[in-house]
Amino acid sequence: MPDTLTLVPDLVWLEDRFQPDVAVRLGADGRIAAIGPARDAADTEDLADDDAVLRLPGRALLPGFVNAHSHAFQRLIRGRTQWRPATGRHTDEDFWSWRGAMYGAALALEPEDVYHVARFCFLEMIRAGVTAVGEFHYLHHQPDGRPYADPNELAARVIAAAESLGFRIALLDVAYATGGIGRRLGDRQRRFRATSPEAYLDRTTALAESVAGSALATVGVAPHSVRAVPREWLPPIRAWAEAHDAPFHMHVAERPAEVDQCVEAYGLRPVELLAEDGLLDARLTAVHATHLTDREVALLGDAGATVCACPTTERDLGDGFLRGLDLLHAGAAIALGTDSHTSLDFLEEMRLVEYHERLNRLKRVVITDVVDDRRDVAPPLLRMATRAGARAIGIDAGRIEAGALADLVAIDLRHPSLAGWTPETLGAMIALSATPDVVCDAWIGGARRLEDRTHPLADEVTAAFRRVAAAARPLQG
Repeated sequence: MPDTLTLVPDLVWLEDRFQPDVAVRLGADGRIAAIGPARDAADTEDLADDDAVLRLPGRALLPGFVNAHSHAFQRLIRGRTQWRPATGRHTDEDFWSWRGAMYGAALALEPEDVYHVARFCFLEMIRAGVTAVGEFHYLHHQPDGRPYADPNELAARVIAAAESLGFRIALLDVAYATGGIGRRLGDRQRRFRATSPEAYLDRTTALAESVAGSALATVGVAPHSVRAVPREWLPPIRAWAEAHDAPFHMHVAERPAEVDQCVEAYGLRPVELLAEDGLLDARLTAVHATHLTDREVALLGDAGATVCACPTTERDLGDGFLRGLDLLHAGAAIALGTDSHTSLDFLEEMRLVEYHERLNRLKRVVITDVVDDRRDVAPPLLRMATRAGARAIGIDAGRIEAGALADLVAIDLRHPSLAGWTPETLGAMIALSATPDVVCDAWIGGARRLEDRTHPLADEVTAAFRRVAAAARPLQG
């Protein structure tokens, strides 16, 4: 393998626009070594023997997308939850009945199954242009609820699944202790159980130490939600994140019932509780946050927190709409996640943030940056999919700059959904119109993991997933 590899596509996304005649040199350390004129790469006589040039005609280069919120095992329930009983009222309880299929999957999977399902889910992500994931992992114990001999058995399997594909992962280790505020954990939640904050953090510390030498894996902490973690657990978990410079993620205000329970128990809404306890700052990623007051929007913005929107899952579950423009104007960042993997189209996650704003406000072209003499939708949406996601999971990626991780994707400029593009319209076409198979190549840590839409392990990974899915029918909670 050459010490450096210089990529020469037709266009590169720099300074919030596509620019021609740019070459990107990848270093042997898995980072971007330099960016310069493409004409310099053409002078092959100046290259050392251990350097190489890869020309990418008909390709545009973007930073790899960062999926900041995933539950990989839930890929197994795609299509299995799109029904409700024929009798009875159609109520908010339909969300909680969706959990029956999720619990069925959680209780059915052996360690090898967890590995194969995660591996297939991560393969789908790579194909969609995702080069890193924040895996919100709460499947910890044996099906009967007893810990494995290695308490991190299942987390290790998920990490191994990612590493086998050359995929970057931040394993967000979840604390899950109650079945609602002040309620015991339910029997169907037995694989999630954390017995104390000390035991949880001891296990998380051991997991972090186990990946200390990995080029692809890191660990963060994630108290599941105010309904699943006692309030007194939150400060020590947040302190661990601070001490280890690790991400701190939490489901926040996803459903009205969660907000109501929080108000009843504490006299505070979820974001207000986090603010009162000193947990609201730039390290926090609040997942979903679909039910916020103006005050909570302002609190998140003033703290410089990140909100991770998962629009396809929020749409599927009837969660509600993100207040995207309000959050951005307040000073919060917005990252994106695929959550339950109802679909795995990261371009759709991106565009739904804008399209939902249009539907709510009855206006067009809402979330914008000023580029030259016009307001352009593409830059802020692409920033959500790249920079904001990288910030949320604590990796030095999401941008094409010297020194950043060499996590990149190539877009097929000859794809039919991009027909008629110009340098001025291409960003908007990708963000708002293109189909996910416009992604044709991916580099993670400078290594090419997707080439002409093909991963070398695709057939093996897909066959293994199909075996697990066939054996898991039917999934009952």
